[in-house]
Amino acid sequence: VKTETSQKDSLNAEKAHDKKVSDIEDSTSKKTTEKDKNNPVANLPIVLIYNFHVTNRCVSCIAIEDATTKTLNTYFSSEIKQGRIKRKILNVDDEANKKISEKYEAFGSGLFVTRVFKGKETTTDFTGDGFKYAKNKQEKFIELLKTKISEYLK
Repeated sequence: VKTETSQKDSLNAEKAHDKKVSDIEDSTSKKTTEKDKNNPVANLPIVLIYNFHVTNRCVSCIAIEDATTKTLNTYFSSEIKQGRIKRKILNVDDEANKKISEKYEAFGSGLFVTRVFKGKETTTDFTGDGFKYAKNKQEKFIELLKTKISEYLK
């Protein structure tokens, strides 16, 4: 039986938001060039993974980062090398990360997976699942994250 909080977390995790790529501060918003046209991955979706944290980190937030690293290294190393998956670990307390933290409304620990394709962004908030599973049910968390990343790469 789900509690109101877990239902809300599930709804937030499932809710996807479409935004224009011009809102992205990342290099994925560059215009297509002649070089890109010859690059086989240039016309494929890019997945951005943002791990947000505060300066003083808790055990669960460290577990989320570790499980995310394990997922990427185990299942997506070639996509990372190709540049199809980009990951950033960002301290929300650092002034340099203020704009991106505000964009994702990350004022503490957070994990967001964003698909960028054809001028649109679709984001899934994995923060709730991270806190639920990353520390004590890591394999479940890894499976959920792996499934979403795989879906976003299509």
